[in-house]
Amino acid sequence: MQASGQNAAELCWSTPANGTLFWESWGEQHAVFDSLSGETHLLPDSTARLLRKLDGHSCSARQLAEMICTEAGVSCDEAFVMDITRLLQQLQSAGLVEKSAW
Repeated sequence: MQASGQNAAELCWSTPANGTLFWESWGEQHAVFDSLSGETHLLPDSTARLLRKLDGHSCSARQLAEMICTEAGVSCDEAFVMDITRLLQQLQSAGLVEKSAW
């Protein structure tokens, strides 16, 4: 589902405003407890880093992709933006992120 005038990469995403995420980490594995659902999710390092960027903030998949590429010192292409968009959609299905207003 797309907002009028925006494609999927330009939608704004954030963690649910009325929930809290509690983190525990062991090397490159991370567990996050979602206070809204009562579920604990095991996440690889790259997914955890992306989710932490959204915790308390709101931005688009393109903005997230550009932040990640900048941190890694690589150029950001459209394929990577789409990978981030798909990951956000998976996190949305798990209840960890939601589409939000700009």
